[in-house]
Amino acid sequence: MHTTKDVAKMHGIETWRVRRLFEDGTLPEPPKLGAYRMIPDEMIPAIREALERRGWLRGDVAGSKR
Repeated sequence: MHTTKDVAKMHGIETWRVRRLFEDGTLPEPPKLGAYRMIPDEMIPAIREALERRGWLRGDVAGSKR
């Protein structure tokens, strides 16, 4: 299990970008422990794909700033 901060660090991005994927409904909310999203390993590929689609991974020249 990983927090949004853990997943952001894995991908070298800001935490808010991972959080936004859940807040806007792009991905289903993972289980929570108190105020923390507990992201299972199985969700990591879907998160990476969603980040790539938005151009939010480092080195993505056409990255969106939204």
